Amino acid sequence: MDRERDAFISYSHKRDVTLAEGLQRGLHRLARPWTRRQVINVFRDTTSLSANSDLGGSIKEELARSRYFIYLASPEAAESRWVREEIEFWVANRPMDHFLIAVSGGTVAWDPRRGDFDWEGTTALPPVLRGKFRTEPLWVDLTAFRESDRLSLRQAEFRDAVATLAAPLHGRSKDALDSEDLRQHRIATRMLRGAVAALSVLLVTALLAGVVAWQQRGEALDRARRSASQALAARALEVAGTDPRRAAQLALYAEAVQPTGESAQAMARAVAANEGVARHFEAGSDQVSGSRGAGTIPAAEVAISPDGSMLAYYLDFGEVHLYDTRSGKSLPSLPTNGPQNGGALQFSADGKLLVMETTSNEIELWDVPGAKLMRTIVASDGSKLSQAHKGLQGHALSDDGKWLAATYYTRAMDVEHLGVWDTGTGKAVTEGPASSAGLSLAFDGSNRLVTFAGHTGTVRDYTPASNTWSPSRQVPGLPSGDEARSVTLSPHGDWAYVLAPKKGGKDELWNLTDGRRIAELVDGQPLATNSTGTRALALPTDSGRLISMSDGQSVTVYDPALRRRRSLGSFTWPVLSVASSADGKWVAAAAENGAVSLFATATRQGGENLPNENRVKPDELTSTGRLALRRSENSTELWTVTDADAGFQHRGRIPRKISTDESVVAVNADGSRAALVEGAELTLWDPRTGTQVGPSRTFPERYTGDRSRRPLLFMPDGIHVVVAGADRLLLLDSRSWETRQDLGEYSTIGDSADTSGDGRTLAAMDTLGDLTTWRWRDDARLEKVRKGSLSSIARAVVVSHDGQKVAAIDRDHLITSLDVSTGRVTKSSVGMQYADQSVVFSKDARLLVQRVRNGAEWTLQFWDTASGDAVGSWTVPDSGTDGESTVRLLSGPGGGVLSLKEDGTFVRHTIDLSSWHEALCALVPEPLPKDEYDRYLKDVEVDAPCRP
Repeated sequence: MDRERDAFISYSHKRDVTLAEGLQRGLHRLARPWTRRQVINVFRDTTSLSANSDLGGSIKEELARSRYFIYLASPEAAESRWVREEIEFWVANRPMDHFLIAVSGGTVAWDPRRGDFDWEGTTALPPVLRGKFRTEPLWVDLTAFRESDRLSLRQAEFRDAVATLAAPLHGRSKDALDSEDLRQHRIATRMLRGAVAALSVLLVTALLAGVVAWQQRGEALDRARRSASQALAARALEVAGTDPRRAAQLALYAEAVQPTGESAQAMARAVAANEGVARHFEAGSDQVSGSRGAGTIPAAEVAISPDGSMLAYYLDFGEVHLYDTRSGKSLPSLPTNGPQNGGALQFSADGKLLVMETTSNEIELWDVPGAKLMRTIVASDGSKLSQAHKGLQGHALSDDGKWLAATYYTRAMDVEHLGVWDTGTGKAVTEGPASSAGLSLAFDGSNRLVTFAGHTGTVRDYTPASNTWSPSRQVPGLPSGDEARSVTLSPHGDWAYVLAPKKGGKDELWNLTDGRRIAELVDGQPLATNSTGTRALALPTDSGRLISMSDGQSVTVYDPALRRRRSLGSFTWPVLSVASSADGKWVAAAAENGAVSLFATATRQGGENLPNENRVKPDELTSTGRLALRRSENSTELWTVTDADAGFQHRGRIPRKISTDESVVAVNADGSRAALVEGAELTLWDPRTGTQVGPSRTFPERYTGDRSRRPLLFMPDGIHVVVAGADRLLLLDSRSWETRQDLGEYSTIGDSADTSGDGRTLAAMDTLGDLTTWRWRDDARLEKVRKGSLSSIARAVVVSHDGQKVAAIDRDHLITSLDVSTGRVTKSSVGMQYADQSVVFSKDARLLVQRVRNGAEWTLQFWDTASGDAVGSWTVPDSGTDGESTVRLLSGPGGGVLSLKEDGTFVRHTIDLSSWHEALCALVPEPLPKDEYDRYLKDVEVDAPCRP
């Protein structure tokens, strides 16, 4: 019998032949020594079985001698008789812990409560697998590659998926396998270097051979750098969802080693993963002690002042660190140690007073501006208290910092006590047994202490100034007794987040004043707990603000209706502590391994709002997206699009109602001239005064295209205009409308002409599909630079800001880009069916940006202009009715990528590699740790990407 095979691939022959071939090829090539053809042997059935035959003996034989079974899961495969029989044979004869799943279509959902797949939501698996797994099997998602006809390990996400499946076949971890792949590249590089060294001895007599060897050396080094860059990018993409900080570091190094499509994708993903991050303070440790007794839980606590001005945090008995969010600067640390188990840490409303619990139930009061310890309050003598390890049970500080309340255990009896102290004197105004265990505490805006007893569902108020208690009142409708729930009060105690009392329940928001339930968690999943058994949650003052909480290892925010959830960031370890400002705009979190980050909930993915005081809307923009028209009965107002901080600029008006079907308008850069084509008449206006300037010109020839899309473009001097007449492109002098140049034929399909952001480069397509580019000369003429065929008529042409690249999109949604200097033409790998018929260049021209619909969502899809590959996407903030997006994507005159929504929201998106580099370096300026540097870059020299 032949030797044992490593894996057997089972798939749908009707749907996934290409994907199965690519997967087999990737498994054979990954981590392959350069001296061998392949390391592992993967069997893929390439024949079709006859309709009247049973599962062939040869197939059974291959199954019997295969160590692993890789099922390319899809609804088509699940319905295939042959695939089902192959799986049935494996289930009956082979180990299920060697059954791997690669999803090419449909859905796969694991239900951890049942310990089996969710068969109501799973469509890609056959019923024969029901109840066959004791734990969730290894599976990867290949749906993004199903339609691709060019699968390669150069693609970072495909390489990562192949590595995940290959790791068990090789008997190694994925990281080790990735390192081995890099090692093989290094071996090849060293061999080539040796060849170069040997040939250099014969340089005089074999100069030609030496030159060839030098070229080979350069190519080998280039391949090594590319391989290292791709490996770093793949790892960045892999960890972006769990460790955004590390993803940012890896992406920066991938780009620094060698800019590639994969490194651009990693940079985009890292920026998106860190979009809500204002700053990473502590990186955290990759390892935390597994011994977690009561005294060994790592201490990590964060606090934000209600006004959002100050952040405080401490880790593992270290100093308390302070950060001023308004100035963006770290302040001197407080020379004190944090408590043993991560206890109370709270600011007064203005951030000037900080309350911190230390060991043995001691409470320190700190003057933050002066960095001075004001006094220490001892709640109980912890050295003689059996419950001391639990620390304070609850705490609250009044807005003005005058009153402090806490619940704790005492030496006299191990029952919960409540104390209220005057922070100015440190004396208790009331102290005694609490009315109920597990009291939730908060001071309202008038300095009354609100206490809520979850077990009884009652609220009672205490006024420290008069030392009086109000009668207890029951919160109507809120379960109590055996149905008692854990409750987190808002800062003023008027509303509360009520945690689900049992597994499968729903968390809720309640108004404690009138007993009204405000909202219920829609997805029905209660707030996750971390490994210490606690739950991290922070509420703003107003119930209409975003609520922040931990979701295991993630920090998320919910809207007040608990319906829309958005992730701010993730950690590699569970979150221990979450804090929020009173308005919900600032959120801080600390994880079990000591990682600490600050988030800003107001940020949007890669975007910044610009002013739009006149509420210009997408349907008021012209086809070029550079001008907006607002028509009235006898006038048309003009606004030019700008990516400067001022937003839209009002340029004036033309005193007539301009037809959007028959007319086209253009305004020069300083707003002093507006050209108007109406039918066959061309006129010039001063929009500042609303008066016509000079004579008009009539085009006797008929223009056959869409008149509203006729090109009308001002040149950099603000005087000369490019316009189409009689299907020819003309350069005219607007002072007399005399023809300066005849530029030749012009395509009347779509927007087939455009100028660069600086106005100095013009590109246009003619009726044969040839694209011509011109450059503006100082003598007010256009000089032809390049002419070439793009093989199909474009519906839209766009020029990069610096004029170095031109892109065109055809009716099949394929994007073709032209490098003006070299003439190199690159076509996108695939056309997006549900996509805009226009694209926008990033400022550095490395990326093309296109709006694409993905299900009910719209995304900003990024294309690498050098390779034509898709390199990631960002989600558009929101979509319109029935899945139709109301967002219009624009290119600013300064090279910025802009979007305009129906409600007038005008956003500037940060989409260029240099800006991403600057943003990520601001978050993680530190060099890559030595062990990771050696792992990826041992044989490649590269400077740290973020210089001090």
